[in-house]
Amino acid sequence: MAKLVTRESFTALVQRGDEVAMHAVGRAMVHLFNRQTEYEKNVNTTNVHNQRGFTPADAHTGCITAKYYIKHRMLQEWQVERWIKPNDKGVPRIAKYWAQMNEEANRKKEAAQ
Repeated sequence: MAKLVTRESFTALVQRGDEVAMHAVGRAMVHLFNRQTEYEKNVNTTNVHNQRGFTPADAHTGCITAKYYIKHRMLQEWQVERWIKPNDKGVPRIAKYWAQMNEEANRKKEAAQ
């Protein structure tokens, strides 16, 4: 599988600080949300540890953020800030999901061909 998205490229995109970054965070949240099971989507949790969707620590906020983006096609500033805030290693919270974003980019590329 080609690396269309890397941790570095994804981090740079979401840290731009503009509308493009906000939509990148929103689309990422929706993609991760769609990878949750139906039960997990309904209760805003992660119960199945299948390396798909949100980690248990991010599931509640991630599901709520994704639902908000689906409804409004935008995110509030605090929502974006929560996901791009660096951890102790200086990496945004959302960057840990870069491999799932790469899978989605590859899926879209294959579907377009």
